[in-house]
Amino acid sequence: MKKAKIKIDELQQIPITTRKRKFSATDKLLLSLAILLLLGAIALFSWNPVQNYLRGQKTNQMVSQIEQGAVTVIVDPNALSVSGEELETFTTTPETTPSATTEGTVSIQTTAVTEATPVPTKYDPAEKLTLTALGTIKIDKINLLIPLWDGASIIPLRYGAGVLENSARPGQDGNCVILGHRMKTYGSLFNRLDEIAVGDSVMITSVDGTEYTYIVDNVIPALLPAELINYIQINNGTGKQITLITCTPTGVGSHRIVVIGHMA
Repeated sequence: MKKAKIKIDELQQIPITTRKRKFSATDKLLLSLAILLLLGAIALFSWNPVQNYLRGQKTNQMVSQIEQGAVTVIVDPNALSVSGEELETFTTTPETTPSATTEGTVSIQTTAVTEATPVPTKYDPAEKLTLTALGTIKIDKINLLIPLWDGASIIPLRYGAGVLENSARPGQDGNCVILGHRMKTYGSLFNRLDEIAVGDSVMITSVDGTEYTYIVDNVIPALLPAELINYIQINNGTGKQITLITCTPTGVGSHRIVVIGHMA
């Protein structure tokens, strides 16, 4: 058999021209903005977890210092802020009203009024703040061990729980009112306070090593903030009581979880 031969008499080549698109100044600007927005979004989503981790490390370090007898801890008031922290901080404002007594003298009746603490202004970068520790608060049920501070203002609550101004100190007669943040991070500060039930125990260890154990009598899972006044009376004749308060739901804070107990 003869092999067929294919002859190409003419090969027409069609030139292919590749055109490179030239970016205008507007295109370059939009691309730069897109990159910056992307980097900003990444930084934003990673910032809170980093802050939470560093705050947790600092809190654990403070627990160790308090357990070793430290009464005061110095912190940078501009560091490790908590998102929405102003919504969970309360102070007591005394209201005095005169009332006549049987002996004809005048006594003063004091009640506590709660109000949200305003967002603090930035502190001087060189300024430091001293926190005073009352001890630590431990709840085995929720694997909690954090510092307990004297005062429930914005800075102390970043690193533990705080005893409300003018309320009873741990172990004293009266109502020891303790506030803490309900963080989004599982197990952080009062995040798991909603798991507490009647019969659970809360232990407070003072800086001198004295231990006070409270047994939970009542848990209110969702209380309107305006009703808190009914649960934080300073001298309510209840003996040695403890009241733990935090916001709920996490990330919203429209209501309060209230845990009430008595000293065993």
